Parts: sequence; structure tokens; C-alpha cells
Amino acid sequence: MTSVAHATAPVAPGQLGQAIGVDELRTYLGALDDWRAARKRELDQIDAAALRSDEADSYVGDLSLAMTMWQSVSDRWTQLTKIWDSGRVGPQQREEMSRVIWGTGTASGNLTGSIGLSLAEACRLSDALTAALRARLSFDPMAADVAARIQATRATLERCRDQLAGGHAARPLSLPDLDELTRRLDELAARARRGSDVSGPFAAIEAAAARAERDLIMAAAAHRGLGRDYRAALERRRELEAEADQLDKLVERTRAAVVPAPKLAVPDVSRLGKVPQTREALDTFRGRLDLVGTAMTQVRDTYTSALGEPGVLLGLLRAFASKAQANGRAKDPLVALVREQAETALSAVPCHILDARNLVENYQRLIVPVPGGGI
Repeated sequence: MTSVAHATAPVAPGQLGQAIGVDELRTYLGALDDWRAARKRELDQIDAAALRSDEADSYVGDLSLAMTMWQSVSDRWTQLTKIWDSGRVGPQQREEMSRVIWGTGTASGNLTGSIGLSLAEACRLSDALTAALRARLSFDPMAADVAARIQATRATLERCRDQLAGGHAARPLSLPDLDELTRRLDELAARARRGSDVSGPFAAIEAAAARAERDLIMAAAAHRGLGRDYRAALERRRELEAEADQLDKLVERTRAAVVPAPKLAVPDVSRLGKVPQTREALDTFRGRLDLVGTAMTQVRDTYTSALGEPGVLLGLLRAFASKAQANGRAKDPLVALVREQAETALSAVPCHILDARNLVENYQRLIVPVPGGGI
């Protein structure tokens, strides 16, 4: 099999919210562009090799994710170069570039943003996925770069330990024993230095380390997403509780002002219970929050309309009175009597809205007959 260069993503400069230095950005953009090109060539050759494999279907999932991840990184690189504008950047633009590099939701529809990965993490995930695919397909199983590959695998295992020590996510169930992998790797390195062919066992360890890093990156992203959604659900619950208080007051005002008032009930937010902290339960809870929000909108619209109806009817009555004045009907005793009755009904507290509505409708018919009736 043709040798493939093993691309490794460059280390991202700066940190979120920092106006990264111009020279650091220039170096990073160039290195990231080189990485994009090398990774694309590597993935193309891996894809071709996978298609020739007897177990081609088993590679589809990881290969598809690797290709999509590459495209996502490439999209962010394009975004960065647009902001970079050939180096014509001030502090504001350089801070914006740091958000693209370190932020977790920079583009709509962007895979890395949707699962909560920064550009730096997306590059690491791409490296891990590609290393796993390389190992599974036995790309250059033990070529002249064996020492470098062993060192790279050892670095992968160290990054896995660091991520676990950070406590940013639950330990994936599929995660292997990292200490055991390191012990086996050290044994293979010693055997390789003595000239032994350790290609098979090493490929298995290399793949296991790459899968471990991939799983940890994804777990950390999922954990951040869960935390973000939990906080959003808490805030939405508080908003709905405050809205419920306002709706209770609206209902009281309406019932005091209009008879009969609507009979819709204000949803009781407390019946939702506490905000859960597991993904499946949280997603269900957020769906229930949406339903409560929709119900509150209906309650607010219904009671607001009912509370405002006497004012609307009074406006109609005055408009009809102007017509009566214009066509000489205003002094008609019946017209004057119905107008007086309507004004009395509309000024009453509470307003008996059905009676008031009928009186305004009757007044309209006296002034401007409407075919079929109705206001």
C-alpha cells in the first residue's frame, strides 16, 4: 500500500475571548491550511482502501464522521481567512477569530458547533478518527516512522489521562484501561528497538488509543452540551414561573372587569418538578416546558382579548354614533336610547359582555343595516 503522510493538527493559539497576536494567527492559519490539504489526501486514500476491504461496511460510520469533521474544520478555516482579510485585522477582528477557534457554536448547521466542539477539539477528533482508521486498515503498519508513531500514541494516551483528570465528562463505558495500554505500548517499543516485528499488536494499541481519545472528546462535548441545556432549562423555568405570576394578575383583572370571563387555567409550573440532569430526561422536560409556554401564550392572548373587548366595543359604538350624526339618525329616540343603554353596559364594572355586545350590534343595525347581521 502506498505510504500516506500522517497529518497532525497544529496547536491552536490563544484562548477564548483573547485578541490573539497577528504573528500567531498568521502561523496558525498557514499550518491549518497545510493540515487541511494533507488530511484530505489522507482521507481520500483511506476511503479508497476501505472500499477495497472485505469489510467495507464496518468503516462507513467512522469514515463518514471523519469526512464530515474535515469539512466542518475546513468551513471554519474559510471563516477565519475571511475575518483575517490578508492580515488587515485589529483587536476586534483578532478576538472574533479566537471565538471561531475556541467557541463551540460558530456556525449554523456546523457539526462541530452542534455537538459543542471547538475548532481545536474538532481537529483533535479528526486526528483521532483518522489514526483509528489508519490502524484498522493497516496503513504503513510498521514503516520507518515507527518511533514517531509510538511517541504519538503515547502522547494520545497522555491527553486521554489529562481529560479524565479534568473531570469534564463521565468516563465512557467503552474506554479501555489507559495504564494497561501504556504498559503494553512500552513493551512493544522495547521489542521494536530490539528489531522485533510488532506491527500487529502495535496497530491494535494505536487504534485503541485513537478510539479512546475520540470517545473522550465526544463525551466532553456531550457533557458541555448537557450543562448548557440544563442551565437553559432552569432559566426557562424561571421565566415561566414569572410569567405565571403575571398571568394570575391578568386573570384576576379580567374576571373583575368582564362577565363572563374566559375559563382557561394558568398552567402550574411547579407540577413539572425539578429540572433533570440526564440527557433523555432533560430533553423530555424541555419539551414539557415548550408545551407550558404555548399554553401560557394561549391564556395570555385569550384574557387580554377579553379584558380589552369593552374598549373595542366602545370604539365601535362611537364610530357608529359618528355615522348616526352624519346621516341625521342621532336624534332618533330609539337610536339615542340604544346608544345610552350600550354606553351604560360598557361602563359597568364588571361589564356583562354579552349584553354589551348585543346592544352595540343592535345600534349598528339601526345606523347601518348589515346583511346577515353581526358587527
